[in-house]
Amino acid sequence: MEKAPDFSSKRFLIVDDEAFMLGTIERMLKQCNAGLIMKASDGGKALRSVKDNFTQVDCVIADFNMKPINGLQLLQGIRLGLNARIPREQPFIMLTGHADTDVVKAAMALDVHGYVVKPVAPEKLYQTIDKVFRRPIELKDADYYRTIKLPTAQSPFGEDKTARVGAWTILSRVKPFKNQADVEAKLEQFKREHATQDGVEAVKLKNRRQCPVNELREGQILGQDIEAEEGVILLRLGTHLTKGMVARLRELAAETEPGQVVWVGELAT
Repeated sequence: MEKAPDFSSKRFLIVDDEAFMLGTIERMLKQCNAGLIMKASDGGKALRSVKDNFTQVDCVIADFNMKPINGLQLLQGIRLGLNARIPREQPFIMLTGHADTDVVKAAMALDVHGYVVKPVAPEKLYQTIDKVFRRPIELKDADYYRTIKLPTAQSPFGEDKTARVGAWTILSRVKPFKNQADVEAKLEQFKREHATQDGVEAVKLKNRRQCPVNELREGQILGQDIEAEEGVILLRLGTHLTKGMVARLRELAAETEPGQVVWVGELAT
């Protein structure tokens, strides 16, 4: 193998739901003296992991086949600007075992900087990273990326699951439930009344803060998507909470995680 490149000035975020693959890519990057290596086990955690200037990275390396938020969903979320701390033009490398499928086509449509077919060879990874840092993209409007249709993801259990655009799970569903049937019924009712899977609105908020669910008030504005465990968006960022929404959220939190908090904010003028 040729001498490994020097990435001592670069920061990386590796995203994969398999610990073995996370460790493999981490070891490869350490051979290049990577300046910082962050890790996340799915796309939602990756979006949340970048919180400030100290956690921003120079390159994201993400697997495609992850649950609940896969690599294509993560890439689309970044291009849509779901996390204001992650630049929409963020350099992104996709890891995939599907070299000639719709996965690569969708990734290219989302302006992926590069992709590496598994099993990952160190030389190929290094070459791709080097090219990524020398290949800026011409960013398109968020509306364009929102129209990209994501292919069906194959789960490890042989179930086909259509990829969805989403942010991350705010209202977690801790198991075992005290009253599982009750929780399921409330979730289904909430979905019928409020759930939406359409595009993310361009909502700009200020004075964002965390608020315990039991302290939410009618009229407050959500500062983050609220999503069920299976990825269904219950309430979008920017939603003005109604009395009924507040009551349902409190019911759900009481059954799943009483201390749950959500982000709220004010509309920026």
